[in-house]
Amino acid sequence: MRSFKYAALDGENQLQEGMVEALDQQEAAARLKKQGYRPLSLREQRGGGFSLAGVLGRFRQERLTRPDIDFFTNQIGLLLQSGLALDHALRVMKRHSKKAAFQRFVGELEQKIKEGKSFSQALADYPNFSPMYLNIVRAGEEGGILPAMLMKISGYQAAFQELKQYVISASIYPLFLLVVGLGAIILLLTTILPRFEILFEGMGQELPGHVSLLMAVAKAISSHPFLAGLVLLGPPVGLAAYLKTPDGRAQFDRWSLRIPVLSGFVRNLETTRIFRTIEVLVNNGVHLASALKIGSGVAVNAEYRRLLNNATRALKEGRRIGQRLGDEKLFPELATELLAIGEESGRVGEMCGQIADHFEQELKTRIKRLTAMVEPVFILLIALVAGYVVVSMLSVILSINDIAG
Repeated sequence: MRSFKYAALDGENQLQEGMVEALDQQEAAARLKKQGYRPLSLREQRGGGFSLAGVLGRFRQERLTRPDIDFFTNQIGLLLQSGLALDHALRVMKRHSKKAAFQRFVGELEQKIKEGKSFSQALADYPNFSPMYLNIVRAGEEGGILPAMLMKISGYQAAFQELKQYVISASIYPLFLLVVGLGAIILLLTTILPRFEILFEGMGQELPGHVSLLMAVAKAISSHPFLAGLVLLGPPVGLAAYLKTPDGRAQFDRWSLRIPVLSGFVRNLETTRIFRTIEVLVNNGVHLASALKIGSGVAVNAEYRRLLNNATRALKEGRRIGQRLGDEKLFPELATELLAIGEESGRVGEMCGQIADHFEQELKTRIKRLTAMVEPVFILLIALVAGYVVVSMLSVILSINDIAG
């Protein structure tokens, strides 16, 4: 038996984490589903012992990745649109793939379909496919429009991947500036300042307090680099570890909605993700109550998951969800007002799409503004710190020259 660490949604769409014993990943996913969980991720936990064979095995092992799933969705949709039967399309994909894990996955799907399972039932055996994905595929099968539904899923995945890449790309340059700036300051303290210390020794002059402090910091970093690295990296690493715990994650979810700048990003990102998901589901025949439930699984922030679960119950009781979502002010007022209009006009899916488009654009605008502001701030801070060190050294040198003169 092998051990797998899982993250899954329970019957109330709450995130649960733990360990499950199974022979393989598919059996682990099946066991979780029997317990009423919807698996989001499964990772095998290996023993702590070191072995060369184990390390080489990890490097050789191939697994399905997110790009693999995106490629599979797009290609199977295109092949089905061209008129191929599902089993024939799977054989074509298996024959032209060079990745062993992908070939194995497609072959297993073909076998499950030959055994009488529907496409959505076969995909449900794999944790790589979200409830939203499975619901749209099921709707496509029932309506006889599976190729079109797969292409819509492909477009949905592409939109989210584009947004993700946009955020990552916008973050690269500020992070590069921060790393280079910290490296320059550390180099200045550990390489340049010690040379000045040799110059100042034997002068008989008492150094100013701030210069003595700089010298002490430089000496401490040079003498104890590992301790200095621990002091520098310890707090962020400790904070990251705490945020991975249930209590830390819950605290972060609450505080991220109260911090002025961060709260705007969280609201726009969650609004875009949730309403884009509801749009795709509702427009493809999924009931609004089910779309809300699946949307709560897409939400990253626990406060949004709780609100969507409450809205699902309110909808079943006959209440308008636009009003319920607007009660707690988690979503922007414009989003809840447009949703209410969509409910009254019977165009919920269309309105959700407009909401997602609007707040995705607003999110990109916020990111542009933030990066435009952060870059000069980082440059200014680095220049101030480096300039302070240089000016301090020069002032001491000039004072010594004045005394000697």
